[in-house]
Amino acid sequence: MKKLVIGVIAVLGVFATVSAFAISSSGYSMNAMMDSNMGSMMKSGNMMSGMMSQIPQDVIVKVTSGQITKVGKETTITLLVLDKETKKPLPDADVIIGIERGASMTTMNMMDGMFKAEDIGNGKYIVRFTPDTKGYFTMHTHVIPDGKSMHSMMENHSDIGIIAK
Repeated sequence: MKKLVIGVIAVLGVFATVSAFAISSSGYSMNAMMDSNMGSMMKSGNMMSGMMSQIPQDVIVKVTSGQITKVGKETTITLLVLDKETKKPLPDADVIIGIERGASMTTMNMMDGMFKAEDIGNGKYIVRFTPDTKGYFTMHTHVIPDGKSMHSMMENHSDIGIIAK
């Protein structure tokens, strides 16, 4: 029961923060807000892992570039985001990225803050980051389709593995 209450409080905190971000016109940067949310989510570990969809509900996320890179070298990962129903490219989505050192939801060791992938058109999005250590990284990919609420990022979550040598 205690875990359930803590889980509900954590979830309410995340959604209150997201709501505050959505209605705020100034005073909060997206990066600061997303960092705060991701920190709360990562601290709740397994509860958040279960809350985020393991298979995106509205989208298909495909990696169209290599996933092996070198430490200290800027890495460019290209994603193709498709509408799950029509299978057509999904333009104008917010693709929000968080990069975790290690396997998904295991280390809670995030690189920098969350950031938006660059929309290059026709459902393609570019993610740039520089791995700082050798090993496995998880790119937490959250998609908010155009016209959907920020809550949909939890329903459209996909983890992508990257190896740095």
